[in-house]
Amino acid sequence: MVVGGASGIGLATTRAAAAAGAAVAVLDLDGDGARAAAAQAGPGAYGYQLDITDEAAVAATLDRAAADLRGIDTVLHVAGIMRGQGLDVREVTADLWARVIAANLTGPFLVAKHATGHLEAAGGGVLVFVASKAGIVTGSGSVPYGASKGGLHGLALTLARQLRPRGIRVHTLCPGDIDTPLMRRSLDEAARNGADAAGVARVRAGLGRPEDVAAVLTLLAAPAADALDGTVYTS
Repeated sequence: MVVGGASGIGLATTRAAAAAGAAVAVLDLDGDGARAAAAQAGPGAYGYQLDITDEAAVAATLDRAAADLRGIDTVLHVAGIMRGQGLDVREVTADLWARVIAANLTGPFLVAKHATGHLEAAGGGVLVFVASKAGIVTGSGSVPYGASKGGLHGLALTLARQLRPRGIRVHTLCPGDIDTPLMRRSLDEAARNGADAAGVARVRAGLGRPEDVAAVLTLLAAPAADALDGTVYTS
């Protein structure tokens, strides 16, 4: 199951998982995008519209996906938003803060909460959160984004300790700057908010490929990674 699988790293992961022979469920706020990604993944793939901040919808959609796939053994959580790039902390509104935290921290918590039973029913499995180096090993250009990704890392570490005895392996994957629609929009926002133009240009020039992150996610989902624990960093 790829949460946030309609674009960027999520879409690349959907394609990589399908190419590796997995039956894939694509969940995304963009329902049309999720269904299009599932169609690209081929027969046996399913697409669903999901707002991960809505707990009832998360529970119902995961139940539906589990029924369609005849079980869930892997959850790759890629969904997230990036807002407030370049804003001074005094300019960050409580509403902006709440929206980013809801999407980037509460949403993954709700997915983990309602995926755990399905993973246990499958005899164990893998749960991977895509966080970021920002907020973990370096600061972010966005106050709420950095806070949310740091919190996501803490959530994953706690779940890893709690769920490993139940046969569920939990990871945080922390990429660097990747060429995705989310990242491009964030750089545009940073420029509008007065960020140094040369710095923005340097970041644009050095963006990594979503396919490279997808390859790591697919590896983490595989039995070959069963001995791995904890956080994985990529450039």
